[in-house]
Amino acid sequence: MSNNFIKTENMFEGEKEIEFEKLSEEKDKNYSTFSTPAFIEDLNGELQQELNKQWNLNANAFTEQSITGNPWNQGHTDEEGNFVPASLQNYYYNLSITDIPKGTPAISVSWEAFPHRILYYLGDNKPSTNDYKLNQQQLLELADTGFCQDKGTTITFKDIPTKLCPTPDWKGDLQKYGPYGPRGWQDEYCEWSVTRNSENKITRVDFVCENPEYWYTLWRVSPQAVAQKYQETLNYGLPDNSAYLIQVNVEDLYLKDPATGKNVIDPFTQKPAYNPLNKWNSGPYSLRGNNSSGGAMHLTSSPNTLQTEVGLAGAATVQRNIGNINPQTLICCSQYGQSYRNSDPFIGQSVNQVVEGPPSSRVSLANPIGLYIQMPNFSNYQLFDDPKLPTNAKVSDCWHIIRGHEILIDPVTNSPFVGNFILHAAFQIPESWIKAGVTKTVSDIKITANGITSPLQWAGQIAQTFHVGLFARALTEEELEPVSCCVSLNNPTSDKNLPAAQAQPIQMMYENLWQAYYNTKVTNPVGFPMSLATNSVIVPVPVRQGDQNLRIVLICSTAVTGENNSLPKVKASHPSIQITVEKTSGLQEVTYAPPGNSYPDTYNLLTLIVNIDKNTPTGIYGIQVENPGNNMPEDTVAPGFINVFPKL
Repeated sequence: MSNNFIKTENMFEGEKEIEFEKLSEEKDKNYSTFSTPAFIEDLNGELQQELNKQWNLNANAFTEQSITGNPWNQGHTDEEGNFVPASLQNYYYNLSITDIPKGTPAISVSWEAFPHRILYYLGDNKPSTNDYKLNQQQLLELADTGFCQDKGTTITFKDIPTKLCPTPDWKGDLQKYGPYGPRGWQDEYCEWSVTRNSENKITRVDFVCENPEYWYTLWRVSPQAVAQKYQETLNYGLPDNSAYLIQVNVEDLYLKDPATGKNVIDPFTQKPAYNPLNKWNSGPYSLRGNNSSGGAMHLTSSPNTLQTEVGLAGAATVQRNIGNINPQTLICCSQYGQSYRNSDPFIGQSVNQVVEGPPSSRVSLANPIGLYIQMPNFSNYQLFDDPKLPTNAKVSDCWHIIRGHEILIDPVTNSPFVGNFILHAAFQIPESWIKAGVTKTVSDIKITANGITSPLQWAGQIAQTFHVGLFARALTEEELEPVSCCVSLNNPTSDKNLPAAQAQPIQMMYENLWQAYYNTKVTNPVGFPMSLATNSVIVPVPVRQGDQNLRIVLICSTAVTGENNSLPKVKASHPSIQITVEKTSGLQEVTYAPPGNSYPDTYNLLTLIVNIDKNTPTGIYGIQVENPGNNMPEDTVAPGFINVFPKL
């Protein structure tokens, strides 16, 4: 597929600016647009074209953010104790502006879907990694519900260490087990929701690895299509007369003002905004029949975002002086992702080793970028006996691929990818079996694990039999970038020779949307105060040519006030986008976990008034925040924060 954009450098009229130009003269090169996950098409005609365009721009923003990394407050300390800011992570490439030779293979990187941190921090391990020593039954129940039984008492997740590097410090400060959310603990880029009958037997499990950014983008183009896809997916494979059928109304998915209960209107679309933790995509339970609710359509655990995955891959390309043999040592040194997950340490190590070679390489996620469920290993499953079972019935018949593909052709090699591109799968008794008179349930199927055969009581037993994966593509480089020391943070309160704090842009959105997300409280098993803002997404704010007086909030880290309470300055990477910081709102503190983060922290919020000149070229633009008294370096522009659309 040909791409329509190429990046050029031209910011602030003499400084850097991310701008895209037509590639009419580049037809001989193999550029790609960022395709929708698994090449899926949820719309038709012009609507699908609009979705493709918006998704490509969002994915470009994620990629440029990954390449930029964190030069604001992350780097290393040299021999004299001076702070050296991190350089661009150029060994991660943008596939939309990179010539990829035909035949270049994609590499599969996959990990077990069951949350490893539950096993590591709470399980009865040998050698021991904790004092809790919960048994396998309790761990499976926790993974499915957030609670388990312990000596007749219902308990939830135990506290775990705050300090994890180089190893967990159980004698130091402890924190509540996170990520926090209705199913935040399912943090391996795979989440599930379980449906049970009146006898508490499993009738269906929905497994998802779809990123929330895609569903926000689809919603912006067609809310009705989102509701339709919800209903089609969650009803998939159910007989027409099933009591488990649900009806999804588009109103079920609206974001509500927590104070008034009214719909929150997106200033860009002038339609109700999307609630990612809506009635049909919240928590580990799926209730069917009277008062139906619950289900799983896309990822909701705060670190389970595509932007995070792309950012992690970019950070992992940097070579470190400690090497890449031990994934935990590497993740502590590089400070990306979450320790002791199956996913983050392994992704980081795998990417780092590919870059190191031999041969040394640049790397990027392969198109279509995303997270994908892999086919289960059914060898340890045992099907129940039933004379009404169809001839040659097998357990794998209960695995239904609803969204995505088992086999997908790689457009670069013209051969199937080595791996699967499954976005949503359900494990349930097939409709054909039910019509044949089979009355057994999923819980009547048995599975063998650790030498013990038992019925399928928990969805986590299934999750232990399949992997989640991504696909990377390496391009050989002649020389490898120099090895870097371990990451240190620019903390001006320390005694190091560090520069003044730099304000790093984190997230940006319309003010009314932020107020609704931030003030909507989210329940979780450990009872930690959380808001729906954590389940929003980091995507460029959509604006139109000629828009005036847009009220937009910007969340930053290490923003400060100066003399006489002077506020930081904010400017865009194009002079026709004018940004004024509203003085009356000042510099506010907010506490939440920005999308992609496992745990909350305190950040700074600025309220902006944004004006877009009618002649502003369409496309993606960055921003820069300058604390009072600072002269920000040119390379501290944060790309991918504003998306200028044509005027209507």
